[in-house]
Amino acid sequence: MIVMLISDESKKERQYIVSYAKDLAGRWTEESWKMLQCATYAELEETVSNKIKTDLICVDITMEGALELTKELRRLTPSSYIILIASPKISPAIYMRPTIGAESLLLKPLTFQQIEEVLSEAVRTYLDRFYRPDEKKVFVVEHKGGRALVDYENIYFFESREKRVYLNTETEEYGFYDTLDQLEVRLEEGFMRCHRSFLVNKNKIVKVFLSQNRLLLENEFEIPLSRSYKPAVKAYLEKGE
Repeated sequence: MIVMLISDESKKERQYIVSYAKDLAGRWTEESWKMLQCATYAELEETVSNKIKTDLICVDITMEGALELTKELRRLTPSSYIILIASPKISPAIYMRPTIGAESLLLKPLTFQQIEEVLSEAVRTYLDRFYRPDEKKVFVVEHKGGRALVDYENIYFFESREKRVYLNTETEEYGFYDTLDQLEVRLEEGFMRCHRSFLVNKNKIVKVFLSQNRLLLENEFEIPLSRSYKPAVKAYLEKGE
């Protein structure tokens, strides 16, 4: 599923963006799309706080406080495609920053022609990445619901259960067919095996309790640590020190 977030106080603009994006999605892909609409700062703030994975983002930064929330969206979804809705009265120096990484711009007052031109380019560019992803930056999941691209830095751990592997982020889980043995070889640089059923992101490890046979990851995820993998985990910790 591809998720697009549209945040704009103007109902007319928001509805046209949603309508045209759906039209492009229907014409150019067979993927399912979900459109998240935010009409107010409060709605945008709630969406950001829920840490929903978003693939395309279109945010009106003339809305007070929206620029800071857009920075947080970029942090949460590094590979997302961001379109900013701005005003000629706002200096580009304020919003054209690496912390936001916007790739397209809509300037008020918006016209249907401008929306169509910018959205067409944005959706085409994103779909090119979606179908030909840079697997050094994102993990590609082929699952029952379709395809998902997950930034490596958002992955907490992989768990093997019920003859499938489950990728876990802070808020989502994706099940797919693979083996941890294969993933361990493929992802050896950033991930570590700590149990026959778990492969964890090294950068998410907060603390290791060797005597208690468990790892503590960010956001209080607790992962078992088996005896056979203790030496490798201990060696990694000592190397980090």
